Amino acid sequence: MYLSLDRSSTFLKTVRSDMVVKSTLDRTPLIRLDYRADMGRAPAAHWQVHAERGAFSHLLARAHAVDPSRVKKPHDLSSLHIPVGGERFRPCLEDLLQFLVQECGVDSNGGWLEVVQRGRELWRHRQLRATIRDAQEETADVLRGLGWVVEAAPGIDAEEYSPTFVRW
Repeated sequence: MYLSLDRSSTFLKTVRSDMVVKSTLDRTPLIRLDYRADMGRAPAAHWQVHAERGAFSHLLARAHAVDPSRVKKPHDLSSLHIPVGGERFRPCLEDLLQFLVQECGVDSNGGWLEVVQRGRELWRHRQLRATIRDAQEETADVLRGLGWVVEAAPGIDAEEYSPTFVRW
């Protein structure tokens, strides 16, 4: 994980994270979860699956035949960037770990699920706090709707940070 200060220069912000599951035989990636705050064309947060599936490759090959600029590597499923929720709503390391244990049969120690769940809860609360900073008026509206009395504090930058919500 690579960190920097956020736009207010107050909080740490993840600007890049790389999570990779590799084969022990040839050390090639099997699956990757990548996040890049400065990602251009691809989604900021995305899965890349290093596997092949005949039907999917066929779909990509047909698209490539029509317009090679739209699908540059039709037989390389790992070249696809599968979006997973953007900057604020992306999966965390704990999601990947639970996937590996529950879906892929990776070994685990007793109590692993509780540790994973605690880590996931901490991650999601941190992301919630960051989202609230990005959408303060929206947050205030929701709280008012629940009966809270909410007023803006003088001198607080409550400007909505819309790039968080529109970026792919």
